Amino acid sequence: MNTPDYPRAESPVHEATELAWEAATARIQDANLARLRQEDPDADRLFPPGPAFTEALTDQGVMHRLGAALEAYGAAKHTADRMDLFQRLFADTTSDGTLHAG
Repeated sequence: MNTPDYPRAESPVHEATELAWEAATARIQDANLARLRQEDPDADRLFPPGPAFTEALTDQGVMHRLGAALEAYGAAKHTADRMDLFQRLFADTTSDGTLHAG
């Protein structure tokens, strides 16, 4: 049997579908963040300006700043017993590849 020693590359269609899902999810998270910025000063203070989730898809620096902001925001909301605010960042998204209409 002639099998390669490396995993098979995913199809271009699968890759495109995954990228489209990631972009759609990032846009939803950016909208969620924009709403949070209006009511929670911590969100406005800790996250990079602009559409951080979308920009993080293509900018490594933004991705690192976003990761640090998520960690700091999560810690702040945990300390304040307001994890509901942190969870709003991910409202209307899932990890199973589907999007939910909000």
